[in-house]
Amino acid sequence: MELRIVDGQLKPGGAFKLVATGYLVGAGAIFVPFFALVTLFTFGSGAPATLNGEVVKGGAGLMMTLMPFIMLPIILVMQSAMIGGLVVFGLWLYRKHRPIHVVAVEPGQ
Repeated sequence: MELRIVDGQLKPGGAFKLVATGYLVGAGAIFVPFFALVTLFTFGSGAPATLNGEVVKGGAGLMMTLMPFIMLPIILVMQSAMIGGLVVFGLWLYRKHRPIHVVAVEPGQ
């Protein structure tokens, strides 16, 4: 990942990648086990998949059972884009009034 700095200022695109990737990895570490547990309970219950009180058979039943894993990447990507965008928007507003200086410090100083 590359953070771009122009005139000592952090570019918003670099900040967005940093925040969105961090949220995607962090939320993924939290939600993937949760969705796996929900799917495991769904498979392990032995009860047929029902929709509006009717038993769903065939491929549709399997699709309903796997729905947590189908929705997981969609939810994580949408949330990381929204939260990353909001953080970068906040940084942009802050930068309008006060500059954000990025300083490179060598290790041991």
